[in-house]
Amino acid sequence: MRPLFLALLLLLFAALPAQAADAQPWPWASKMPPDPALVVLPKVNEVSAKVEGKLVKISVKATAPQGGFSEFALAPRIGDPKDRIFAFDARGRAPQQGPEIETPVTIDVSYSGAPIDSFDILEVFGKDNCIGYSLKESKTVECTSKSISQ
Repeated sequence: MRPLFLALLLLLFAALPAQAADAQPWPWASKMPPDPALVVLPKVNEVSAKVEGKLVKISVKATAPQGGFSEFALAPRIGDPKDRIFAFDARGRAPQQGPEIETPVTIDVSYSGAPIDSFDILEVFGKDNCIGYSLKESKTVECTSKSISQ
């Protein structure tokens, strides 16, 4: 009974949205590499974004490969700065143990200091796919960047 309760609790916790309390600095302005303990999530299901004043707000719905994942984040990818596309990996910290069931997760993050006039498209990669989002057209678009994970 107790292991089942813990498994259900972990599953519920993992399904809660990862909320950013405050705006984070634009990741390409930082010289820090992404946290190597965060693994790329297998699948990105949906991406949306909007610019509010000087903030870029991004919402990603993705799939974690098992319950208990935590510390969800968007990690910048290396790409061509002239293509007006900024690409991210959807990442999370894998649990030491957890129920072996794919779990939906949400990553909501706000960034300050983004070069808002320098890009049109955001792309978010999972291991198996990528979803792009056009800030100009406010719609999902095909991924076209040649970016790579850091």
